[in-house]
Order: sequence, then C-alpha cells, then structure tokens
Amino acid sequence: MASLVNADITEIRQASAGLAGAGFLWGAVGVAVLAVGAVIGYATGSWAQFAHAYLLAVMYVTSLGVGGLFFVLAHHLTGGRWGTTVRRLSEITAGTLVVSFGLYLLIILFSVIAGSDALYPWVNRPMVESDPILRSKMHYLEPTWFTIRACVYYLLWIAMAWTMLGISTRQDSSEPLRRAKAMQWYSGPMMLVYALSMNFAAFDFMMSLAPHWFSTMFGVIFFAGSFGVFLAFLLMLSVFLQDRGILTQSITTEHYHDIAKLMFAFVVFWAYVSFSQYMLIWYAAIPEETFWFDIRQQGVWLYWGLALILVHFFIPFLGFMSKRVRRNKRMMFFWAGWMLVAHWIDLAYIILPQVRTDGSVGMTVVMGLITTAGALGVFTWAWMSVAAGRWLLPVQDPRLPIALSYHNH
Repeated sequence: MASLVNADITEIRQASAGLAGAGFLWGAVGVAVLAVGAVIGYATGSWAQFAHAYLLAVMYVTSLGVGGLFFVLAHHLTGGRWGTTVRRLSEITAGTLVVSFGLYLLIILFSVIAGSDALYPWVNRPMVESDPILRSKMHYLEPTWFTIRACVYYLLWIAMAWTMLGISTRQDSSEPLRRAKAMQWYSGPMMLVYALSMNFAAFDFMMSLAPHWFSTMFGVIFFAGSFGVFLAFLLMLSVFLQDRGILTQSITTEHYHDIAKLMFAFVVFWAYVSFSQYMLIWYAAIPEETFWFDIRQQGVWLYWGLALILVHFFIPFLGFMSKRVRRNKRMMFFWAGWMLVAHWIDLAYIILPQVRTDGSVGMTVVMGLITTAGALGVFTWAWMSVAAGRWLLPVQDPRLPIALSYHNH
C-alpha cells in the first residue's frame, strides 16, 4: 500500500476535546462500584477478602499501563517502524498510570497509615519480630520504607510515560526529527529503570503478601503477563476505534498481524517463565518456597491452577497459532478478549489464595470481579481524559510513512 497523502485521508485521526467529559460517567460509575464492593466487604465481615480483591483490581489496571509503557520504550529503543501507527494509543494507555497510582494510594492508606494487616501480614511488627525468617527481612518490609518504594515505582513510571507522551505530542507540531531522536535517546536509560522498578514492584506489591516466600522469577512473570494483556487491550482498542471510523486507514492487517504475533510470543513466554518457576521450586523442595504452591494445591485453588494452565497457555496457543487467524482482526478480537480474562485469572491465582481469614472462596472471587469492574471504569475515564484533544497517531513522525506502507514478509 502506498503511503497516504493528505488528499487520501478519510479516517478520523484526532480525539474529541470533549472526550474527558464523556468519560467522567465511566469514572463515576467505577468509583461507585468500588464503593459498593467496600460496603459489601464491611457489612459481611469480609474486609480481608475485599482488600485482596481491591489489590487484584489495582494490579490489573496497573499492568495495562506498564505494558503500554514497555511498548513505547521498546519501540524507540529498537528503532521500530511498524508500531508507529499504534504508538500514540500505547502512550495514552501508559498515561493512565497516574490513576493507578491514586488507586494504590488507598492501599497504602489502609495498610500502612491505618496499620491494618488484613492485606500485608508484615504490617504486624510484633509478629515480624517474633518470626526468625521475617526478622531477617524486617528492615526491607518496614512500612515507611515500603511506602517510599511504592511511591517511587509509580512516580518513575508516570515520569517516563508523561515524558514520552509530552515529547511525542510536541512532535506533532514542530521539529519531528529532533524529537524522534530525543525519544530514542531517552528510551535506553528508561528501559533500565523500567526493568528494575517492575521487578521490585512485583516483589513488594504481590510477593510480600506471603512474606516468607521468595522467587527471583516473580517479577519476570508479572512483566510477561502485563505486556501480554496490554497487547490484547491494544488489539481490541484498535478494532473498537476502527468500527467508529477512527484510524481505519492507518492500522492495517499487517499491524494486526504483528500485534498478534507479539501476543502469541508472550503467551509462550509467560508459560515458559511460569513453568520454570514451578519446576525449580519443585526440584529444590525448600519448605520456605514450596508452601506457596501448597496453598494453591488445596481445594478450589487446585482446579483454578489447572484451569489457568489451559486458559492462559494451551487453548490460546492452539487458538491463534495459525497465521490465518492472526491476520483476521475479528478472530483476534475474540482471542484478545480471551487473554484479558486469562490475565485476570492469573492475577487472582497470585493474590486471592493469600486471604488468611476464614471465608468463602466464592465471595472472594465475586469481590474480585466487582472491584475489577470498578477499577476498569476508572481506567476508562483516565484513558479518555488523556486522549482528549490529542492526535491518535504521531502524524509528523518521520517513520510514519514507512509504517503506513508496512508489509509482513
């Protein structure tokens, strides 16, 4: 396909300035749903279930944002071309991390400021001091130090996301080549910061739910799931926008094919690192490591884990292994929705079995669904607010003509 010249453009390329106002309703409904979940948790004495479900929801929307940030950094770092047509959508998604930070601040308020150990057991300092294993970690898992780290992770991600979005937006009106080089230059050191912060954030936010447990692969597993779910979101978002006349010429079958190929690669990569973690812990058979899986091989969680293997790996692996499927955006729309659900099941498997109080697993899962619905409402408002008035395509990027005429070989 030849590059599009202005005379040939019939697609919508710019978001309405009123999009933020239209998205407010989504945000208001999302907050209301989260409030309903909190009320149900309090009224039924299921506060610990709600706390874990809320963390699940916050991690879900955070993973979309950090996945988008990785796409942007990797695109510039590798000098990518095909991804230019969906780069702005990725930048906007990364921009929602501000709201994810706001949602996580409530966890800090609940756990650290209010001193509740319903979510993180290490908040209970007498218990930590009396436990010989936790005593060796007590300085790292200190509430104030944890709060500082959590804020630093989010602030670093937000700073990187908005720096890239700011330069990219200014590129639309002036000095496109200089700004393209600036983004490429920033992407190297930012990628190093991203890799470190992602790993430690996964350790702190989710692995410390079981403070005795440790796995050096945990951060990589969270990264693999986050980038995979972002690609699924990006694909569904692109189809959704094109159905409304937006970017109908800029995002072609070739771009869908590449997004789908990356999705497939990360389905395999997630399975590889998850199996590696399980295999190494099983082989070493150290009690401080095996107990984490032992909890997940009891009752409902045993079947949940088996379902996760099928839903997150075997079924999608066979489902869009075919090139014909990966080049069909309607079929990939289905599989992208599938992977969004699979990622939720994965995060639920990581977070929800750590509820330490008695209670129905069913209630915990329902809480997780309610809070995730609420958090997605807030995420939608954030996405529409960041997108409002912006070009949805980096219209002056020097690589755009190549991206528009891109073909897979």
